[in-house]
Amino acid sequence: MDDVEKSALEQVAAMLQRPDHLEKLPEFRKRAERKKAAVEAMLRTGVQSQLESIRTAIAHLHTASEDINTVDKEINSLRSKLKPFPGLKEKMKEVRIANALHSQYAAAMDNLKHIFNINQTIADTHVALEQGKLLLAHKHIMDLEQARDELLTEVHKTAGNREYEKNLLITFFIKVDELVNTLGSNMWYVIGRSLDMAKGSESGLGPQQLVSCLRIVEREERIDKYYLDAKGAKDFMPPNRPREWKKKTFDTLEKTVWNRVEGNQLEDDRGHNKSWLARYLETMRVVVTTDLLHARAAISCFPPDYQIYDRFVHMYHNCVCKRVREIASENLEKSELVQLMSWIQSYGGEDFLGSRRLQIASAALLQDMPVLEYATWNKLCDLFIAMTKRDMKQWLAKMLSAEKDDWYQNVKPDEDNFSYFYTSLPNILFGMLRDTVTLAKEVSVEVIPSVINLTVEEFYDFATKYQDAFKAYRDKYFEDRSLFPSYTSIMIAVANNLQTCIESTERYMQQVRLSMENDEGNSTRRGPARQQIIDNIDKLNGKWNGAISLAVEFIGQEVCEDLAKYLAEIFSRKWLVGSSSCETICMTLSDYFLDHRHLRPNARGALLADLHFRIVGEYLRAIDKRRLTFASHEERLACGERLQKDIEKIDEVFTSCTESEDLVNQFTLLTPVLHHMTGIITLTDKGMLSLEATSFGRKYPNFPVDLLASLIATREDMSRVEAKSLAEEVMSHVQFHPKDEIFAQLFASAQSSESSWKPSINVANFLPSFVKLESGSK
Repeated sequence: MDDVEKSALEQVAAMLQRPDHLEKLPEFRKRAERKKAAVEAMLRTGVQSQLESIRTAIAHLHTASEDINTVDKEINSLRSKLKPFPGLKEKMKEVRIANALHSQYAAAMDNLKHIFNINQTIADTHVALEQGKLLLAHKHIMDLEQARDELLTEVHKTAGNREYEKNLLITFFIKVDELVNTLGSNMWYVIGRSLDMAKGSESGLGPQQLVSCLRIVEREERIDKYYLDAKGAKDFMPPNRPREWKKKTFDTLEKTVWNRVEGNQLEDDRGHNKSWLARYLETMRVVVTTDLLHARAAISCFPPDYQIYDRFVHMYHNCVCKRVREIASENLEKSELVQLMSWIQSYGGEDFLGSRRLQIASAALLQDMPVLEYATWNKLCDLFIAMTKRDMKQWLAKMLSAEKDDWYQNVKPDEDNFSYFYTSLPNILFGMLRDTVTLAKEVSVEVIPSVINLTVEEFYDFATKYQDAFKAYRDKYFEDRSLFPSYTSIMIAVANNLQTCIESTERYMQQVRLSMENDEGNSTRRGPARQQIIDNIDKLNGKWNGAISLAVEFIGQEVCEDLAKYLAEIFSRKWLVGSSSCETICMTLSDYFLDHRHLRPNARGALLADLHFRIVGEYLRAIDKRRLTFASHEERLACGERLQKDIEKIDEVFTSCTESEDLVNQFTLLTPVLHHMTGIITLTDKGMLSLEATSFGRKYPNFPVDLLASLIATREDMSRVEAKSLAEEVMSHVQFHPKDEIFAQLFASAQSSESSWKPSINVANFLPSFVKLESGSK
């Protein structure tokens, strides 16, 4: 109560917070009274409703009590009326026995005709069976069985369930079971050839014979159902019932289907016929599609509830799956594996289950029951990939061995329409790749990424071995050059082959990008990602580039071996007084170019750039090593004249070598640096030397200070200290001028610490630009 008062006080305080609220006090009072009246009305209504419910419940209880009393009285009345009945059983015992005997005698009287004529009926049944009149034979059998079963039923009803009489009846009708078995054998023969019967290709009545068998099956099913329904009440089942001939019909059809699927394998000897599996699978395809077409024609012969066409479809599908799984579990060769997986791929296609004539929902059927389980399918895919990898290793090893044999036997390479040397290696290599991918497509598009990836990986290993092989060949050649007269041609073919590999890899990478962009995400099989494959292809291309750079370097090394002693004379005292070293170098280059013109443009351009780089670099190296210093102005003038003649000869030979259209804009002469150096050497007025050196520095801002100092120090009027000071001053003024990267490499090579000259230029610095230029022009 205190809580109620407290709550009321809080409400009143909330309503009367300001003095002007007192003016509304009458209004507040009326509102409270109306609310109170509404609550009281609701309470009265609720109480009234509860009272009405209680009155109704009490009335129901009174009615139920009266009903219970009435039922109790009726039950007691029935109990009193039924008390005499147990005694009637004993009084009626004799009547019951007499009735049972009468029933047996009546059944015997009804079946006397069949009992006395059983031998004749059996003989007539045999004749009907021999004549193919199965319905008539079944009618005779049903008559005899009915007589036997009625008599057995009456015996079963008698007290004691006399086994002797039962066995006597069964023995008397024993030949009926033999007739049933004979009839069944004839029926299963006909049903087993139901498809041939339906199309009328069997001798006899054809479809009519099949329909007769199915009518007999339906009769037997109804008889089975009758006895099964009656078994609960009579607890009696005739001998050999239920026969379940409908189930036996389906079992016979399924056995026939299995024989059709499995029995068409005419050969399995791999030694005599490698295509035995392909022949068997094709035969299976033809047989299954033909049989399913006949099954559509047989629909009218079977009862509708058999859904015979759907049953045939599932039977054939299940048997095909079972047989294919048996084959898949065997130790298959690669060709057999490809034939099997390719056949599975086409199984649901238009030439097989997906044919419009068959009208089968092949996609749904394969979704519910695939030919192979996913685990088995993936296992076969892995096996195919492993076999592909094994075969590819063997193919690549044999191909490399054959290529090496040709090298060491001095077999001259072939020449294409553009006079470029080549061998069949690239065509075989990438033909192998195309064939492998084509084969993978036949197997499954899901294995293509894995096949491409393993192919690229194997090609990378092959590129490494190929590079090692021609490197070893180069080493053998330089041990005794007379043993390998075709070295130059072979090494040119190697470089051309590698360039073909680069281009083929680039083209193939574009195909991979386009094809896998569409297929990515559709595969249920985990394989290498597209980016991983592209990265591996880029890695392979890098390997090809490195190998071709090395091959071009080896070609140039042969030239440099012949030029080594003449290059050593450049810018020496012997050279100054009239050595023919430059003429010899140019003639040698011209002679070698007769072979080098068989190089493809990009490799040839890289080779010429390499040789040009080395020759010009040798002049710089000679200055850096101070092979020649001048004692007079006359010597400097003579040096300038000689150097200018060398420049002209070098430019002439390299210009003639690069005149072909395929090298346009791919070659830059480096001799201008030598030409500008002659200005410093031949300058008469020492006072103008600083200006000349500054002009030179502006043209070549990355010219090394030490090398410029060595150049200036060759003059007899400049000491080393003065030359060093002037060089540092000049180069400090031009250090921020734009620099040419090729000249930077040229100047750096001139200051290398090697005591003797040998090939060291990295041709790969030039080659990528040439590759891009040629690809762009194409």
